[in-house]
Amino acid sequence: MATLGTVSINGGKVLPFWFDIEQYRENTEVGADTQASYTEDDKEGTQYTTATTGEKVTLITTPLYYLDEFQVSFDYSSDNPTEIDINPNGTVVFMVAPETTSSAVITVTGTSNGIAVKRTVNITLTLSGSSIIEVIEGGVAGSARKALSDPMNTALSGANPATQQKVYSTQDPYVRNTSFFLQGTHAEALTCASPWNSAGATQRAGTAITPRHAVCAKHYSIPVGSTLRFVASDNTVVERTVVQAANIIASSPLYPVSSPIENDAWLMLLDSDLPASITHCKLFPYEYETYLPDGTTTEGGAAIPLLALDYSENGIVLDYLGKDGPVIPPTPVAWYIEPTLPDRLAFYDPIIVGDSGNPIFAAIGSELWLMSTFSGSGSGPAYGGLVTELNAMITTLDTLQGDITGHTVTVGDLSSYTAY
Repeated sequence: MATLGTVSINGGKVLPFWFDIEQYRENTEVGADTQASYTEDDKEGTQYTTATTGEKVTLITTPLYYLDEFQVSFDYSSDNPTEIDINPNGTVVFMVAPETTSSAVITVTGTSNGIAVKRTVNITLTLSGSSIIEVIEGGVAGSARKALSDPMNTALSGANPATQQKVYSTQDPYVRNTSFFLQGTHAEALTCASPWNSAGATQRAGTAITPRHAVCAKHYSIPVGSTLRFVASDNTVVERTVVQAANIIASSPLYPVSSPIENDAWLMLLDSDLPASITHCKLFPYEYETYLPDGTTTEGGAAIPLLALDYSENGIVLDYLGKDGPVIPPTPVAWYIEPTLPDRLAFYDPIIVGDSGNPIFAAIGSELWLMSTFSGSGSGPAYGGLVTELNAMITTLDTLQGDITGHTVTVGDLSSYTAY
């Protein structure tokens, strides 16, 4: 009898993509009885004592693999919408009386290139009695939190998204929007973000991290031979060609097991250095706990405002949530969520298909430090945790090209601020 062999196609994966669903839960106020200012280490904010409290639950979809470059969109539905519903952003809405517990099955449908994949998650929520909610609004004098909060908070105070959210008034020809909320303080820093490339037009992005190297998402990568376009603060257009490119894989001994999020990074070598009119960005440091300590109920750095760009070149405001990936030991992943403070929330938009690879920055002084690039709806690789891998790949790509640039990435320095 003959024995037939087996062939593994697509690594045995039967679907073109797959994703996990993370539940992010945070206490939320239902009705405030009292409020007072509070300070904890580097944090300043308002402490609310509520008559009733519940949990705000946000479902964060985490891509585990893609077999092609098609983007994935997500839809949500509940089997018990009268008590527990879910909005298009993946935020669960609880609609029952106090001292009540309800449950629902939420169906999350991912669609890519006409193919739908469905997953379900069980949600149980209870609305209960009085508790304390702390809303972080800024940082104490001398703290890194204050330095990382003030530029965004100041720029957003009284800002109007109708006129101040677009980075450009027109594109091609490129004219920067002089009313963009960070244009007055970060005009030079914004030049690191490419608004166009020949592989995806306004999509796929590209952010300069050295004068010769740029990053985007691996799952929505820009291939060798593509042109990247950068725009100086005076609207001068600078174009460069991608001559080498590779995936960045987390390989530090600290991360012997990896998740797909921190590996969703793509490094590109350009054909020549960018001019001084294009400012490459620093990376947000990954080991920041000395200067951004954990709180009683929050992770260090939580609620720092972040600037993200979407594929339409709108400035989107997010709140930093924390770091580390969903495996043990943790991996270099950055997490972000919808803001709480009204001025920030006015400039928030959900991440949609086509935004993958666009940058997420922390603003400090007149600089923008790259925190991450969009991978899923609430996470991406934490580039500050991939410094060793990035520098090693820079050397590799330079060597393959026969052009040793001598460039390395630069990590932002928090050492001048208060240590805790």
